[in-house]
Amino acid sequence: MSAAAIAFPERPERLYSLRELSEMGYGSRRTLQTRIHEGKVPAVLVNHAYKIRASDLHLLAEQVGCLATPVMTVDDLAELTAKVISTWPRLSDDRKAELSRLLAA
Repeated sequence: MSAAAIAFPERPERLYSLRELSEMGYGSRRTLQTRIHEGKVPAVLVNHAYKIRASDLHLLAEQVGCLATPVMTVDDLAELTAKVISTWPRLSDDRKAELSRLLAA
């Protein structure tokens, strides 16, 4: 096989050590090792140390779902606003009414 037949990429893909990924916030080294051993994240072994390709970093991110129901409804917020405004000692009744209208909008 001639040297011209071997194709090398122009730039090799970045490999991250588990220490680097841990410092970047992807979890502890132990957690990363566990994910590798469970087969959740592919890794390569370089000089007895695991490395993860830059193109596989998306596999380390966990999707976080949103709440199915709102924590506070609009009615709850309006009731809380009314309680705060009614107990505010330094406001005149006109100012309390004005603040109530502004917060309700």
